[in-house]
Amino acid sequence: MTAVTTTPEPQTASAPGPAEASGGRAVHLVRSELLKIRTTNTWWIFLIGVFVATALAATVWIAVGNSQINTAAAGGEEFVPPENASEAELEITRQQSELSQDLTRTLHDASAEIYTSGQFFGLMFALLLGILLITNEFHHQTATTTFLVTPRRTQVVLAKLATAMMGAGFFWAFATLLSVAAGAIFLATKGYGTQLTEWPVLRAILFNALAYGLWGVLGVGLGVLIRSQIGAVLTGTVAYVVGTFLIQQIVFALYFLLDWDWVLDVMVLWPGVASQVMISPEPPYPSSPSWWVGALVLIAYGVGFGVIGTLITRRRDIS
Repeated sequence: MTAVTTTPEPQTASAPGPAEASGGRAVHLVRSELLKIRTTNTWWIFLIGVFVATALAATVWIAVGNSQINTAAAGGEEFVPPENASEAELEITRQQSELSQDLTRTLHDASAEIYTSGQFFGLMFALLLGILLITNEFHHQTATTTFLVTPRRTQVVLAKLATAMMGAGFFWAFATLLSVAAGAIFLATKGYGTQLTEWPVLRAILFNALAYGLWGVLGVGLGVLIRSQIGAVLTGTVAYVVGTFLIQQIVFALYFLLDWDWVLDVMVLWPGVASQVMISPEPPYPSSPSWWVGALVLIAYGVGFGVIGTLITRRRDIS
């Protein structure tokens, strides 16, 4: 008999499918964006800013919370109508008196404020990080190279959006670690526990993370709209800090002078105000919309800026 031997055919590696290749490119792009951040001084300068803002805010809110908790534990403040006060001012005074007499609500509000300390300036740093992720390409004239290497511009923008959210999430985690550590020690020494198992408090912390991520997306969208790095940074900073302050002052002036309740509802349409509303266990001011309204408004801004930024980048001439 003659033995017949067969030589096995060499196995060739199968080429990755479209989905696998696309997923690999997405991961590579995000890693590339993260590397760009790590190789600059921007991230740790912003991190120092987040640390300072959180430490100062936590110190203030712990002092305020201590006063509020002591007042509520003692029975609260008696409602004394101010003289010559408008109906709006009477309503605010009445609500403040009722809140000061409710120890549970006071604990929730004080805990949420402490655990989200530094949100105002923390969101600004998240916004600036998103701006720099896109404007650095134009400032350092690397946009052309970036889009030549990855012709599918949508993937580049999505990678920047994902990186902005990750960077903003890191800021949130850092700030939350500091504020929760300080706040938990303070509340434990007061004998009320950490309050971290209470849903209104936990919701404030979680939605604060969402706020950070969405403000990072807003930064990328603003950077696409305003390609000048200096122009985008100045516009974003002024609109966030000064704009939020002015909007609130104008709205409250109209509310007190004209007793227009509806202006307080409209104020939540400003993203800076929406961020404050969405993390508040209780409405932060009379006639204030519920927390979920602020969340929906901010999500709408994030999705809108993300879509607009992607569409503009796909069609704009990059040179």
